[in-house]
Amino acid sequence: MSPNSFDWLNKDVHLFVVIVGFICLLYLSLKYCWLCFYACKTFVYGRWRKIDLLSHYGEYVVITGATDGIGLEFAKQFAQNGHSIVALGRNESKLKNVKAMIEPLLFDGRNVITVQADLNSTDTTIYQRVAEQLRPFKDRIAILINNAGVGTGKPDEFLNISEQEILTNIHVNIIGVLMVTRAVLPFMTENRKGLIINVSSMAAYRPVPFGACYSASKKFVQYFGSAIRYEYKKYNIHVQTLYPSFVATKMAEWSTFGKADSVLTPTTYEYVKSVMGTIGRSNDTSGYWSHAIFGTLSMLLPSDLYNVIADYTKTVITIKR
Repeated sequence: MSPNSFDWLNKDVHLFVVIVGFICLLYLSLKYCWLCFYACKTFVYGRWRKIDLLSHYGEYVVITGATDGIGLEFAKQFAQNGHSIVALGRNESKLKNVKAMIEPLLFDGRNVITVQADLNSTDTTIYQRVAEQLRPFKDRIAILINNAGVGTGKPDEFLNISEQEILTNIHVNIIGVLMVTRAVLPFMTENRKGLIINVSSMAAYRPVPFGACYSASKKFVQYFGSAIRYEYKKYNIHVQTLYPSFVATKMAEWSTFGKADSVLTPTTYEYVKSVMGTIGRSNDTSGYWSHAIFGTLSMLLPSDLYNVIADYTKTVITIKR
């Protein structure tokens, strides 16, 4: 049989490869066009044309970890938008300071309520007390922000993390999110509307060597939010998960990236202002444009290279606490 007898096969294979290549190129082009459109809708259009959350969801915003950082900034910006605030925190004196700070920002007829609740406590009756303090205005509870979270200090190997740090990570980042949601969600189902914002982390995108406990706990927050989003959409309850990278807070002080001196590290004001524009437009978002770019790039890295970078991060960009 002559070589020319297989020309038809070579032509068919060539045509098949061209078609497959064209389809793949078209898919990637459409995918990245969609990502660009989504980014513009979320971070540009959303920043200037925010949804009226007061009329859409209601008055009261319940915020955990409201005495510092992102939680405190959420309280300020929601108060300035006409909401009443329920601030949860473990430190009574800090809660008094929050109350004094928020009250001048409130609209007429609005108020700020402080609830002392240590989410690191093994006493689960605190969540029943939270529910009881919310009950008098249960028909006006609109938004829950599960913001409280802790890390395990600067990156290190698992066995170098203390038992207390591990347990605190579980109590605050996992049990606290579950139980506060369990305390507030029944009021939302009765009202047949609501918004839950769970603050996860970019560390949930993939396993983080030298941050195993923290990244695993934030992956839990991601899965929990995705599941209840489907379960409770019939009650008109929207669940959004945030995946921030470094924000200039006390929690990020271990890193040189924890200072608001780069495009990757916004202040709490800048970050929360950006997040406010994403509400109602995205189920899962980093909340800030540079975090979105950084997160996308990190997910594209091969695992081996990602792990090498995590090791580099552990040894180079950490600073003494």
